[in-house]
Amino acid sequence: MSETPLHAEAQGHKPPGTGAPNPAMLVLKPLASLRITVILFALSIVLVFYGTLAQKEQDIWDVVNEYFWSWCVFIPNRLTTMFLQLFFDLPSSMNAPGSLPFPGGKLIFWAITVNLLAAHATRLRVSWERSGVLLIHGGLVLMMVGEFLTREFAVESTMTLVTGGKASFVESNRHVELAFIDPSDKENDKVVVVPGTVLERAARTGQPIDDPRLPCSVTVLSLFSNSDIRDRGKDEPEYASRGEGKELTVLERPRVNGVDQDQKVNMPAALVRLTDRDGTDLGTWLVSTWLQLTRSPRPQKVAAKEGERLVSLRFRRTYKPYTITLEEFRHEVYPGTNKPRNFQSDIRLEDAEIGVDRPATIRMNEPMRHRGETFYQHQALAGDSGSVLQVVRNPGWLLPYLSCAVVSLGMLVHFGINLSRFLRRTT
Repeated sequence: MSETPLHAEAQGHKPPGTGAPNPAMLVLKPLASLRITVILFALSIVLVFYGTLAQKEQDIWDVVNEYFWSWCVFIPNRLTTMFLQLFFDLPSSMNAPGSLPFPGGKLIFWAITVNLLAAHATRLRVSWERSGVLLIHGGLVLMMVGEFLTREFAVESTMTLVTGGKASFVESNRHVELAFIDPSDKENDKVVVVPGTVLERAARTGQPIDDPRLPCSVTVLSLFSNSDIRDRGKDEPEYASRGEGKELTVLERPRVNGVDQDQKVNMPAALVRLTDRDGTDLGTWLVSTWLQLTRSPRPQKVAAKEGERLVSLRFRRTYKPYTITLEEFRHEVYPGTNKPRNFQSDIRLEDAEIGVDRPATIRMNEPMRHRGETFYQHQALAGDSGSVLQVVRNPGWLLPYLSCAVVSLGMLVHFGINLSRFLRRTT
């Protein structure tokens, strides 16, 4: 007859599963803490609140970059003061100086990702009963991957078309460039551009932009992120000594915050001094994105030693291997109202490289796709004289749809498993 000891550990025997702890689990268990999850979600709520509040003062894209796609953000104390003034009788002149360091959206995102993966590794077991939960979490991961791809690789731009006209380039209205155009070749213009980031750096440092590819050196005297122009009064000093700016006055405006319906995009302007290669002063010029819309159908002419050049400050252009012609634009409203019923662009797409020459129609909720780009009907030009198309290249455009489908499937599977379990218990 054998005897089973009551205290196995006392005789040198260990119960199953009580061996040396797994070093990986010692690290993963603290990272999978539910307290960390709650704290991270609370931090994200605070960050979203301050990011929304910051849009009263900043451009929406600046807020996205500064608050949600950074590792750390310094939140101005004036935003907290602004919030408190909504609920307490604080003087409007009260403005607390300084700022508060806070985790940025990128840091919170990766912290939540690590917390979620650690929780899966330590607590979640793969089984049929948990397949619905696994699908739901997988769908959420796909959604986050789609957002990452959209943020890093998506490109949004616009194409402006006048009825009967054609275009082979798109513009980014969040970036500008100073363009020098050599029109001597009747077939193709030779264009050299100075990116907006270079203009901003030159405006801060005061150093001239002197590149051998430019017909002259450029000194940025003033740079306006958003502006307006009007005719110069008789008693007002001249802003520019050459070009159309001699008769104009530039007015600095606050940057567009992106949430005001009356404001569309920033209209930058700059006051630049041009100097020829031999040191000859070519004068001071006012260049503005407004001049491309209201004042002149062509850029201003600069007589440099290398020959005549056309200079303009314009939204950054990207030239395409295809051409789109706007044959007809339709703007229809509901009877008896001014409410739009339909915006429609009837276009012809020509792409000689791949042998495409076909008509197409782009209307609200019915885009056109070509070469990995999607063309949406964006807005109409003044007086319905033409159309503005939004051109989007987004390699992750399919992932949000796929993630929603996976999450929906996961919820159905999870509900079905629990329903079947309940029915088995009641029968």
